[in-house]
Amino acid sequence: MVELIPTFKTHLAQTATTLCSAWELKLPNGKAYGLTNHDAPFFLNGTNYIPQASLSATDSDHRLNFQSDGGSFTALFDLPELTAQSLQDGYLDDAVLTQYTLNWQRPEDYVIAASGRIANLKISDHGFSAEWVGHASKLERNTGRVFSQGCDASLGDARCGVNLNALPTGTTCSKTLSACRDQFENASNFRGFPYLLGDDALQAAPQIGERRDGSSRYK
Repeated sequence: MVELIPTFKTHLAQTATTLCSAWELKLPNGKAYGLTNHDAPFFLNGTNYIPQASLSATDSDHRLNFQSDGGSFTALFDLPELTAQSLQDGYLDDAVLTQYTLNWQRPEDYVIAASGRIANLKISDHGFSAEWVGHASKLERNTGRVFSQGCDASLGDARCGVNLNALPTGTTCSKTLSACRDQFENASNFRGFPYLLGDDALQAAPQIGERRDGSSRYK
């Protein structure tokens, strides 16, 4: 549940309110742009917000538990640093967009309506559109390696090391140890775990007379 500043709660209870929306676009280097749909500038949390009708949130989705929030927005190229070229060069990579609802007569009375990282940027002739994903999306990232019996390298990449120019066109790899060893003579670069136990072995019950003393299954 969002906690509101007491003075903001009082303002919301009034018959007539002076609310507006504001967006803070913050880059990884700490630089921030403040935009608002109000017709006059104001200062909030160290950022100057200027009237800007071009940025608008077109969709939002707020979820419970650990599912990540999301949404989308559009904007024009009407800020000097935000050009098609700068965006193509990664100017907004890992930038964070925060949307506020506030009282423009008293900007310190506000609530954060949404916040997330910029993703899926699409550039057009006059502006750009992008999605924002909630900060909980970082919990959905896969990190590290996948442990499996098969090789997780791609044939011919740096981890594989096989020279594709020396192979016939259309050569494929089944990503097994036997293929790596016998077909490509490249077992030393095999990026799988061929002796990893599968579910069948982990769930199998001991058989009469079978020896299970913790020694290697592969001799």
